[in-house]
Amino acid sequence: MTERMKLFTITIALLLAGCSPGDEELWLKVEQAKENNNWDSTMSVSQRILDEYPDGRFAGWARFALAESFRFKNQPREALDHYKIFIDTYPDLQPAAISLFLVGYIYGNNLQVYDSAKFYYEEFLKKYPHHDLVPSVKLELETLGKSPHEALMETTEKNRSMAKQ
Repeated sequence: MTERMKLFTITIALLLAGCSPGDEELWLKVEQAKENNNWDSTMSVSQRILDEYPDGRFAGWARFALAESFRFKNQPREALDHYKIFIDTYPDLQPAAISLFLVGYIYGNNLQVYDSAKFYYEEFLKKYPHHDLVPSVKLELETLGKSPHEALMETTEKNRSMAKQ
């Protein structure tokens, strides 16, 4: 290849690279879409980040945004899949605890698969015993499989018993 041809090839590659947005620019689009509750756009741009920048600095956040999008679009099984991938792939990223809680929550409250909900809630308590969500997890475990009315009646009865002591 001649020197001129190499220069032409490099120039074209640089021009093409400049035409596509980087992961930071894409992430800003995800943030904007989330602010506007535009879950379809959040999903598509998050998936694009995962496809084009799988090891990029926003990949974990894009996976979490994808899971959130499915949750807000009332697609619990798809949300579960992405939360689980997030937990396995990015266990040290900040929303890992929230993701683990939401896996239990979706199993218990959306899908009524109580044994799985219990498993993930108990995992949460083992991994994050001092997290702010611990009281919520304990309440979810106490009310697992109960109707809202049953849970309320049980809580009221407990409060009455404690007041008598």
